[in-house]
Amino acid sequence: MSNEFGFTNDQEELNAAVAWREAAIKDGWIIEPTYKLEPMESHASLKKEGFHATVKARIKTSGRWKYEAQVSVWGPDRLAIRPPRIYSWEAIVAGLNTCNVCGNTGEMFSYSFAGRCCENCLPDMKKKHEYPGWTN
Repeated sequence: MSNEFGFTNDQEELNAAVAWREAAIKDGWIIEPTYKLEPMESHASLKKEGFHATVKARIKTSGRWKYEAQVSVWGPDRLAIRPPRIYSWEAIVAGLNTCNVCGNTGEMFSYSFAGRCCENCLPDMKKKHEYPGWTN
């Protein structure tokens, strides 16, 4: 999606998030609203086989951005998985052993709260994200 928080003015980004959510539902993910006062169409939480995802597909009515479009995925190990742009269960499962930084596959390690990376990327990610006071 467009940026770290999903803010965009590109309707294709919004369409991609909606298509991802709909494909996940068709593939057996259980969907529920993330927030009581917001419809699932704009922010949904999904679960399947220990995996968790959220899909943000908000249409903004004011401000700099027209949309918020973002897909986030976590594995059963509670570490983040880089979501495929187009929904793919196989890609999500493969993400358990794929570095979110460089894309290498193999054994993964955690950093920060839910970061997932390979051994080669781990020192840089710990240095970048685990500075003194990072948990405060």
